[in-house]
Amino acid sequence: MLRRKRFYVIYPEYFDKKLSRSQGRKVSLDIAAEEPSLKKLIFACKKLKIDYEEEEDKSYPTRWWEQNGRLLIPIDRKNKVPKSEIIDQMADIVRRIVHKKKIKKKKQQDKDGKYAGRTPPVR
Repeated sequence: MLRRKRFYVIYPEYFDKKLSRSQGRKVSLDIAAEEPSLKKLIFACKKLKIDYEEEEDKSYPTRWWEQNGRLLIPIDRKNKVPKSEIIDQMADIVRRIVHKKKIKKKKQQDKDGKYAGRTPPVR
């Protein structure tokens, strides 16, 4: 007897900008993130109010040497939402998180004196 699918399995590799589609990325480069992590995916699930189960010791099958973890999202049989739609919504949130951190880091570098000892470039 076949086991019924009860969960969508979501890996951080689905959102990684460095990977190609054949290596496991599921979203377009426009909404992919540079360094997705399980914590960022969990934040996205909380933001979208999606139930999830976290498995930290799991790895993506084609990248078995890296244990980045995965999320299991229960499938609602009555109001079934496609996995691709959930992935796209999560990708948008993860990308925003990474972008905000990058901006914050750049501002901090400027504040700390990125040009310490040198004069800043003239514009």
